[in-house]
Amino acid sequence: MEIYCLPGTMCDHRLWGFTQQALGRSITLHHIAIPMEESLESIVDALAKSLPDKPIDLLGFSMGGYLASRFSVKYPERINRLMVLSNTATALLDSERKQREVALNWVAAQGYRGIPRKKAVAMLGENNKTNDILISLIQDMDKTLGEEVLMQQLKSSLDRPDVLSVLETVHFPLCFALGQHDGLISKETIDRMTSVSRFDVRMVACGHMLPLEQPEWLASLITGFYEGA
Repeated sequence: MEIYCLPGTMCDHRLWGFTQQALGRSITLHHIAIPMEESLESIVDALAKSLPDKPIDLLGFSMGGYLASRFSVKYPERINRLMVLSNTATALLDSERKQREVALNWVAAQGYRGIPRKKAVAMLGENNKTNDILISLIQDMDKTLGEEVLMQQLKSSLDRPDVLSVLETVHFPLCFALGQHDGLISKETIDRMTSVSRFDVRMVACGHMLPLEQPEWLASLITGFYEGA
């Protein structure tokens, strides 16, 4: 079985490494880089050209989760099953949007020197804030992608229309997996999601970087969801 996977901001194929290891060979996580386009609509259109023109199993993390949701509501006939990690298919929190605007202005004026360790640590749950392997991995992925990708991803994704309500109407199986200590997701949105019987919402003890922090739990969830009848 092959699952097409969209990563988050400044993440590459290494995001899925621990989860792929936990899955073994029965399921392949196929990394799809976020297209270098100037708007969310253009990114979705580019994905429509690159992804198979048939029903697929789709998985998205963070920004990639939002993009997977946008793609799925635009092309529902091309989705078999959808799982969204560390994202709620809604607009950015005001605090996160402001941080991104500050980052864009700073990088435009000063250049980009890579994600600070403090920021990488903030993306992790309490149990992993001293995990140098995960912190280094976040910094290494960021360094590999660099300033041009950062600017493109931040600019293109500032304005994110809420597509959660549209997802209530789709007919394909849909699962959300969220970190209990993810500061980028509001409690109000989680309450909204869990009140909708259509949504299968799973929570696990971690921060924002769920695939890095809980790979074995995620592998088990993926297996059960995508291999389900």
